[in-house]
Amino acid sequence: MPRSWRFVALALLAVAVSGCSDGGGTAPGACPPAYEKGQVLAAARSWYLFPDLLPAQVDPAAFATAADLLDALTAGARAAGRDRYWSYLTTIQAADQLFGQGQAVGFGVSLLLRGSQLFVAQVFAGSAAADAGFTRGDEILAVGPSAGQLVPVSDLVAGGTLGASLGPAQAGVTRTFRVLTAAGATVDRTVTTRVFSLDPVPGWAVLPRTGLPPAGYLEFRIFVSTADARLREAFQAFANAAVSDLVVDLRYNGGGLVSTAQLLANLLGGTSAGQVMYRLANNPAHATLDATVHFTAQPQSSSPARIAFVTTGRSASASELVPNALEPYGSVALVGSRSYGKPVGQRLFEIPGCSSLLALVSFQLRNAQGDGDYFGGLPDANFAGPLCQAEDDLLHAQGDPAEASTAAALSWLETGTCPSPPVAFRVQRPAAPDGYPTPPRPSPAQIHLPGLF
Repeated sequence: MPRSWRFVALALLAVAVSGCSDGGGTAPGACPPAYEKGQVLAAARSWYLFPDLLPAQVDPAAFATAADLLDALTAGARAAGRDRYWSYLTTIQAADQLFGQGQAVGFGVSLLLRGSQLFVAQVFAGSAAADAGFTRGDEILAVGPSAGQLVPVSDLVAGGTLGASLGPAQAGVTRTFRVLTAAGATVDRTVTTRVFSLDPVPGWAVLPRTGLPPAGYLEFRIFVSTADARLREAFQAFANAAVSDLVVDLRYNGGGLVSTAQLLANLLGGTSAGQVMYRLANNPAHATLDATVHFTAQPQSSSPARIAFVTTGRSASASELVPNALEPYGSVALVGSRSYGKPVGQRLFEIPGCSSLLALVSFQLRNAQGDGDYFGGLPDANFAGPLCQAEDDLLHAQGDPAEASTAAALSWLETGTCPSPPVAFRVQRPAAPDGYPTPPRPSPAQIHLPGLF
């Protein structure tokens, strides 16, 4: 039976992994396949949050790999919308690289699909993509191994091969991109993947307001341990500037460590110290591990009158835990679009003698009012705060007061009502929501930062 790590993943509670910092691949380490599959099955039978949705009988020998077995074990929960590939196999090395060091391997961009058009949503400082000149709002027209082998993005989308065409999350993968820049030029850029920092808190700002105390803006990409010091620094700056309201931008944040989510909630919930933040529930076999977590004041804790969380359909897990925990105690709004819908989290299980880690959905999180069934996203029927509809405006930088979602958040902070959604499209907006390309087997970083390559 694999030993249980401290709580981690998607709504991760803690991590204490060790390993190398380069590579970051997701294939489990070399160990006997039959042994690895047996360990995965044993962990699932004991710890899986939805034991009634596991198959009554399964033959591990019928599956080529432990990952294939895991997909079969979770198929019932997946069909019920309770585990959308949130249980997965990774490695100690990849987990440490992400959660401990705040790094990933790739080109250093996050990508966003609107219909059949592919845009750059974020560029990570110090990455190969940043060095090549990519910026938010660039449209990628074609991708290939070289300039002579480019395939139009529309063809890749139609064939369902876009994610695979961008290559695996390992160093040394080269691709050429034909790009229509945000400035209107068409250029080819050849980029090779490498390790880069995820820069989990890339910036914050104090925004002056006429006749009102200043508002604060925080861009937060991912809940990893390297974010903690930056969060404290940001909230100290907000305190020094006497900020009264806050915008917390979680639009591409797919979750991460629950310990970091607790820190953010504590920094935002200055008046809620001692109150229930969330309750954690396990499956019946491990009910003795159920727990209640309370808000704890921090030296940098604030007490904003209003908090606007910018969310999209990829704001998940820890990015939902924080607004859901704060909503019973204050004036909270979501701005942008409905969140992803993941009120459950995973533990990591190390497989002894292997480099493998099993991330297994094994607990559910509910706020003080018992709300924790938002598998369709927030706001749900129990979330009292509004959803102010707004575009993810690629024409402007995140945090720019002219950017559509940021402008809507600032308007709600000032008036307490949702403004009419502004129109800010680079192209005619399709009826479908934004999509985020995914490789066949995403790395942990790609799970927590959708569209990351």
